[in-house]
Amino acid sequence: MSPDRPVARYLARHAEPEAAHADRLEGSFGHAVVVPAYGETQSLFDTLGSVPRGPRGETLIVVVFNARADSPPAVHEANRTSSARLAETARSAREIAADPPISALAYPEGTVVVIDRAAPGRFLPEGQGVGLARKIGDDFVLRLRQGGRLAAPWILNTDADTVLSNDAFDQLEKVESDRAAAIFFFEHRLSADPNVALAARLYEISLRYYVLGLAWAGSPYAYEAMGSCIAVRPDAYAAVRGFPKKNAAEDFYVLDKLAKVGPIERLAGAPFLLEGRVSDRVPFGTGKALSQLLEKRGALQGFRLYHPLAFAHLAAWIRAMAAVARTGGRLEAALEELPRENPFFRAELLVESLEKMGAFTALREAIARSGDGPTMLRHFHTWFDAFRTLKLIRALQAGGLPALAWREALAEAPFTNLAASSEDDPEPLRAALALEERRLAEGPAGVPPVVALG
Repeated sequence: MSPDRPVARYLARHAEPEAAHADRLEGSFGHAVVVPAYGETQSLFDTLGSVPRGPRGETLIVVVFNARADSPPAVHEANRTSSARLAETARSAREIAADPPISALAYPEGTVVVIDRAAPGRFLPEGQGVGLARKIGDDFVLRLRQGGRLAAPWILNTDADTVLSNDAFDQLEKVESDRAAAIFFFEHRLSADPNVALAARLYEISLRYYVLGLAWAGSPYAYEAMGSCIAVRPDAYAAVRGFPKKNAAEDFYVLDKLAKVGPIERLAGAPFLLEGRVSDRVPFGTGKALSQLLEKRGALQGFRLYHPLAFAHLAAWIRAMAAVARTGGRLEAALEELPRENPFFRAELLVESLEKMGAFTALREAIARSGDGPTMLRHFHTWFDAFRTLKLIRALQAGGLPALAWREALAEAPFTNLAASSEDDPEPLRAALALEERRLAEGPAGVPPVVALG
């Protein structure tokens, strides 16, 4: 099937109404960036100022101002102020649509399309949020791509508190055409407030620790789900029906779906710089995590990471799934091979946790409908996805593999290559984990690997 057909079907059946107005935008573009803006002020303009030129021509930036009726007054005021500032500083503006208002603003550096879903009569629905804002922007760009007016085969997504790398579009030029998505390397910009900076360092450590643990275990979902650092292929984006309209974790769920239609590539180029700040804009993510760390008494001192043995149990389960695929569906035989004499391995806990998740029923169904080993393994990993991987890790934690103090976890984990450290400053450990993850992304001989189901 031509990749254009799923895109056309998606646009006809599932795209947000704003996408149709892309036909009224004049011109063609080399690259496109989508930026949801919710209560942002100067940070939005820092993000826009960081968008680089690309090798294929002018870059289109789509800014989606968004809010709900119940959003705090400060969010509404910031949206109004930033929207007015964008319009005032443009060389010219042209209205594309009135309901909701969509304008094309001309700047010396390129074109900014502003979509206003942040005022009475056009607020986002209750319970929806940044996911819908991303979907509105991506659908608008997808319409341009389908019409032959976007040269690059990527839609870059970021946040309004992120500084893009100077070579962002050049990094994407090197990605193979079969990839469903690409994820940029990132680092956090640290606050001058020492407590906020400490919280940001610890949070970044937790992100990298988890991804390195998944990669060591052999999981095909070993990547950070950061909405600020994602580029999607138009056909893959259409195949998964775009971003979920959720108010949080939309990046996690869209990548979980994208991984099932094509490989996801981890990029090892210059990093995107993320704002390490306290925020309550969404119920998950960096800002919320930092807020919780700072608000909970003793949280910074008592910061903990998943037990390293949880990843060893995950690795055993992934090896068991591979063994089942190799042997043509002998699930019970694979489970009998789980370590039983190792005092550090709790086979009964692993089996009990998987049984409660319905894993064995799902795998038996996958075995029944698979004609060969590779297909069977793909079906296994399609069911045992990023969400169920996290669910298993948490079940193991609740069942008897408690989280450890973060320094202890780093010292004991076989996938971090870090010895115990008595330094008060976690920065050296954060930097070391970042380096390990960059090496993971660079792969052997500098060839960036992909995260694929097999």
